[in-house]
Amino acid sequence: MFLSGKLVQLLTLAWLGAMSMAEFRCGRLDEKLLYTTDERAEPSENPWVGILLEDQGNRYENTRCSVVIINELHVLTTGTCVKRFSTRSGDTKAVAMLGVWDETDSPEEELSCNDKDFCVPGPELYKVVEIKVHPQTDKDTGDNDLAILRLEKPVEWTNWVQPICLEGTSEPDTLTNRNLHYTGFNHKAPEKGKGLAMTVSTQKCKQLTSSSVLVPVNQLCGYPVKRTKFYPGAPLMDIDVRDEMPHNFYLVAILVRNVDAGQATTQVYQNVRRARSWIMENAK
Repeated sequence: MFLSGKLVQLLTLAWLGAMSMAEFRCGRLDEKLLYTTDERAEPSENPWVGILLEDQGNRYENTRCSVVIINELHVLTTGTCVKRFSTRSGDTKAVAMLGVWDETDSPEEELSCNDKDFCVPGPELYKVVEIKVHPQTDKDTGDNDLAILRLEKPVEWTNWVQPICLEGTSEPDTLTNRNLHYTGFNHKAPEKGKGLAMTVSTQKCKQLTSSSVLVPVNQLCGYPVKRTKFYPGAPLMDIDVRDEMPHNFYLVAILVRNVDAGQATTQVYQNVRRARSWIMENAK
């Protein structure tokens, strides 16, 4: 008796998912995938990124904001991304779509397959039952643009759904002049993407964005290798190195906005390192 190709893939995916639960750790990375100029991420790469949806009753609207899984009950995004949700507890109408590789896929689909018939499990929806915006959000400057979303039920860890680490074992004092990784979804293609950005000084950021003022004290700017505009909420990540080997990603900032000025596209990020105590306290 022969099994269809997709059934074999489904059984294989179930096996891999079971394996991943035993091998689970935050910020999982595959070193060979770090050294590529490909803007499209592999299906199992950066499994902490999802998309924020709005439940409109008969359909879900893509808010074009990313969310980042920080533990089994919480995801992180920007405060700006949740402004549309007037109800902050209970039936918030906010929904996190996790385990998503292609943002055009429906959660009803058992498998998500590309044009080469390579398949991964379809995305899962998690209702948001509480929205907490950073208490020191500055409406004038845009600083502290962060929000923690509590999910209705715990996330089930698989090879395609895992959290990012919130801190590294050894971190640099400054984020300036660092070549860092980012990931998420963008306006160019429906598949999950990735890239590299060099963080710049506040003065250089002011110049790149043609701004009359410096970025807020808790924000920083990245100069990406490519000009693809990623959705707000995309995580900026550094790598924890142990025994001279890249061990895992950890979160340092999330994307607030993209700024086009002249020949440059600059990414403005909210520094998460300075908000870790608030995040950890409110994500229990």
